Amino acid sequence: MSVRLLKQHNGELQGGAKASRAGRPWICACIISGFADRSEACMFESKWQTLSRRAPGKKKENDNLSSEHSEEPSAPLLQRRQAALNRVKASFDCTHLEINWHLDQF
Repeated sequence: MSVRLLKQHNGELQGGAKASRAGRPWICACIISGFADRSEACMFESKWQTLSRRAPGKKKENDNLSSEHSEEPSAPLLQRRQAALNRVKASFDCTHLEINWHLDQF
């Protein structure tokens, strides 16, 4: 995601998707590069998003994730995204991709 898109998502610049208002503030947590073409990147992103949505959400009681990790409210979401990314990597040839997390591992 470019800096411009991130600023649009956060409402700092005009434009961007109206649906992105709900997730504010947005952060750039991970950048994946090295795709052969845009089509490969879109297939990867689609699979990652699908698996992220299907991943179990935060537990109501006995939630060990929030007590063991930082009090950052996005930590459970990022953990779910990372778990989904690991499942994508198991089913998608990612040997040529470079995955850079921009946050401390939650």
